[in-house]
Amino acid sequence: MPFEHKSRREVMDAIKCLPSVSDLLSTRDGHFNYELDLEVIVYGRNYGGKKVGPYVRLLTYEPGEVVVREGDWGGNTFYLLVKGDIDVLVETSGGGEQKVAELKPGAQFGEMSVLAGVPRNATVKASRLGPSDILEVQRPALRLLRKLPKFGETLDKTYRLHGRNAAVEDLKRILDLKPELTPELQKISLFKIYSKNHVLFHEGLPVDRVYIVKEGWVRRSRQDGDAETEDFLGSGFCFGLEDVSRNSVWPYTVTMMGRAEIVEVPMGQLRQAAGVRDSLSRELARFAPPPFPLEDLKQAPEVRSAVMSAREDLIDTGLVDATNLLVMDMDLCVRCGNCSLACHKIHGQSRLTRRGIHVTRLKAPKASAHQSILSPEVCMHCKDPECLTGCPTGAIGRFTGGQIDINASTCIGCGDCAAQCPYDAISMTSRRPPAPARMGLAARVKDVLRIRLDPLPPPAEATDDLLAVKCNLCSDRASLNPPGAKRRAYSCEENCPTGALARINPREYFTEIGEIEGLLVLDPRHAIGRNIHRSDPPRRLTHAAGILGLLLVTAVAVFGLDRYGFGERVWGFLNMRWMTGLAGLAAIFFAMLYPVRRQIYKKRAGALRYWMLAHSYLGVLGAAMIFLHGGTDSGGALTTALMISFDLVILTGLFGIACYYLGPRLLTKIEGAPLLLDDLLARRQELQKELLELAWDPSEQVSGLVRSRVIPRFISFGYLLRQYTKREALDRALDSAKVEFKAEAEGLEKERDRRRLMRAVESAAAMRRVDALIYVHRLLKAWLPPHVATTSLMLALMIVHVIQVIYYAAG
Repeated sequence: MPFEHKSRREVMDAIKCLPSVSDLLSTRDGHFNYELDLEVIVYGRNYGGKKVGPYVRLLTYEPGEVVVREGDWGGNTFYLLVKGDIDVLVETSGGGEQKVAELKPGAQFGEMSVLAGVPRNATVKASRLGPSDILEVQRPALRLLRKLPKFGETLDKTYRLHGRNAAVEDLKRILDLKPELTPELQKISLFKIYSKNHVLFHEGLPVDRVYIVKEGWVRRSRQDGDAETEDFLGSGFCFGLEDVSRNSVWPYTVTMMGRAEIVEVPMGQLRQAAGVRDSLSRELARFAPPPFPLEDLKQAPEVRSAVMSAREDLIDTGLVDATNLLVMDMDLCVRCGNCSLACHKIHGQSRLTRRGIHVTRLKAPKASAHQSILSPEVCMHCKDPECLTGCPTGAIGRFTGGQIDINASTCIGCGDCAAQCPYDAISMTSRRPPAPARMGLAARVKDVLRIRLDPLPPPAEATDDLLAVKCNLCSDRASLNPPGAKRRAYSCEENCPTGALARINPREYFTEIGEIEGLLVLDPRHAIGRNIHRSDPPRRLTHAAGILGLLLVTAVAVFGLDRYGFGERVWGFLNMRWMTGLAGLAAIFFAMLYPVRRQIYKKRAGALRYWMLAHSYLGVLGAAMIFLHGGTDSGGALTTALMISFDLVILTGLFGIACYYLGPRLLTKIEGAPLLLDDLLARRQELQKELLELAWDPSEQVSGLVRSRVIPRFISFGYLLRQYTKREALDRALDSAKVEFKAEAEGLEKERDRRRLMRAVESAAAMRRVDALIYVHRLLKAWLPPHVATTSLMLALMIVHVIQVIYYAAG
């Protein structure tokens, strides 16, 4: 461990001898020019009783001691070398280390991780010749130090230099580039950062540079008369290399769609460097961009259009730049809210809001394979997170593992991070929330068997002593992610009963994005998720075990009944009546473990989606055994009531399975963007109020038409059924509704009356669409109360039946 110098005077002396930051100590008329900034950076300062800073530490590293290690996430600190030398090393293909540079006092390093959100690209060690004094600087100091002219210039220069060298080292590893050509390529290449909407090059202008897209997304476009043709490409492509040996012009315009890192090589210098030119021309040829426009001629036009639209949405919204993205497949989501409740249970305040970015895409290259995806308002752990920009204490940063997290002990509740986040993924809550009420055994049993729906988490109403909270990938919950666990578990994903929720790597999940990225991958170190929507082996295994077990046990029971009947002993005192009864009882017992598992949020207990499948198969197996156990004689009143209650349990369960399968798919076909039931109810109330006002319009002609024609037409059972059968887009449905009343509107004398009639038509038609969605939402939950009620009755009767059987058997 390095030795930390606690003396602030020593820190000040170190700053004084560093050219890039020495201006921080500049004075005028006996006062520091940057007095407030100096105080916060070196000493720290109290704001309203909360400490901000200090942002620097002076550390001494012993000879050979590691300062930063290649591959580690270190996006919160960078360094300035005060005294001594340090060595920069990179890993070799054989697993060793190779020294690539030696830094002298005054050098700056580590800023790539801070500014680009990437792991450390090299290992830095103190020289073996002697100790090294290093000034460690935290991220929040950046916005203060940028005021210093020399620091801003040095930071920009160093970032470009290190970015270029790292990119060239990556190229050397990927390409068959001779070692002696590396310095020459570093000398003539440039590393640049471009922002969104920057035009890299224009159609028709001479090709004067070779561009390698290290990171980012670009739009290619070409003007064909009045029409414009465009497509999209990701990182890993090299533009202009085919024009090294000839003078030509760019065939299209390339525009940045977001922040992009580009390696540029001026064409004139490349032509003069014969060795580099020939090597790059040979090696980078396979990374040339595909022909423009990018399209698969085998695909139908509507498929190409849908794929292009999804690509643009995914790039524009920033979903593709997430390092760990949470998505909901709305064809599987049953709108139960268990994901948000699970987040609330494990963190004390839910960080998951079921509103967010909606994208419609194709799961397969055919027009009928639409997938409705919702990325809820929850942290994406962006590569270039904006939330880190304004934090005055450095409480929010990139932690070990690459996730963005908040250190509660240094958060002062200012809310800057929440204001900066473009996805509303950070919320403010009370630092001291009220303790949850303790539940006794009876209350817990009652909660397991309750009929009412899961309660919603209470809203956060505190206005002072706040704390910023956000998704941290459940990394601080040892009960859910114990040390040494082979896979990471997320409470929201673990507690989704249908597998609708998944944490994914967007570049693997969205195939339309993977298709437009090049093979020249310069940064392969980001996290990779598992796409359970495409491949979920445990789910397949559960299905296989359920089907096989159901068939096997039922076949054995039927064979036993056929051979031994009900009364003949098979093993010991057991006959087939006992054996089928015990098998049915065991299946019901294990099936009833599902509601128990549903109450477990804070530790690993297997994903809820597998428990739900097992619950379904065990319920069917129990039904089969009980039916065989009862035979053709229902027995007395008690056993008859038990069989009827069991039949009702099975019927309500099968109805629930049908609702869970058909309901979400029906919703995605008629709702457009996903909506919560609360939003739908509020919207219906607004439409009802508007329609009521128009029904009593001062104009008798308008009010008469609304009451006699508009309301009976649209607020009808037939028009409700049309929402489910025709399933047209809302805009098209409203246009069709207005066409129906076009003649009535034209018959009105005043333009105002015509507009108000059309408003009434739109309101009535839209309200029926909202009604249709509300009814499906309620249907998804309507089966549960009777299922739980009949299950409770069945269990009570079964307990009495078992006691009765044991009593008579003992007698």
